Amino acid sequence: MLSHYFSVLIYSILSTIEILSINDSVRVDIMNIKKIITIFVLLVPILEIVLFVEIGSIIGSFNTILIIIITAFLGIYLIKYNASIYMSEIQGKLMRGIRPDQEILSGIVIFICGILLLIPGFLTDSISAIFLFKPFRSYLIRKYATSGRTGSRRRTSGNVIDVDHTEDK
Repeated sequence: MLSHYFSVLIYSILSTIEILSINDSVRVDIMNIKKIITIFVLLVPILEIVLFVEIGSIIGSFNTILIIIITAFLGIYLIKYNASIYMSEIQGKLMRGIRPDQEILSGIVIFICGILLLIPGFLTDSISAIFLFKPFRSYLIRKYATSGRTGSRRRTSGNVIDVDHTEDK
């Protein structure tokens, strides 16, 4: 049941990224993201178990469980708080006539960070904490999304002259 929710979440995130890439203002390397997600799903549970055992033996089982519960509540708060902030930033840019591509991608990264905080484990919490800082988040967006127009529709610069052709008799 839980794996179904994660697969729906991953599908919706990839669909959102593909919608952004269709709009031609942001091109995202989907294959790199799919590789990252595959590695994440395979290796993270093993690393989390090892970290639980090692950190639990150092700080104790009660403190380990307490930290996991606190980070889960922090993840819930983060998702709720940042959703309203990014929605207002997106609406503000739309009202000014500017496409909010970077804000949408930044909101997606923060949403993923909140989900990572909900997943019990020290590795996912550490990764989430790193990408909550704006410089790291901006680096991630720059690395996997490039601005520019792609595709067959290219805008030409300069003046456009509209001409109607009529036959002379």
